[in-house]
Amino acid sequence: MFRKVLVGLLAVAIGLAIAGAGYRFGQYLAQKDDAAPPAHTTS
Repeated sequence: MFRKVLVGLLAVAIGLAIAGAGYRFGQYLAQKDDAAPPAHTTS
């Protein structure tokens, strides 16, 4: 049973690491988008 708990905690830690990396990447993209000059759109 201890091994199942350990594997579960490891899976949660990996999931949180992936989510954190995705969040930071999203912040980077938003910052990059704000710094970019406005796109010229035609409609």
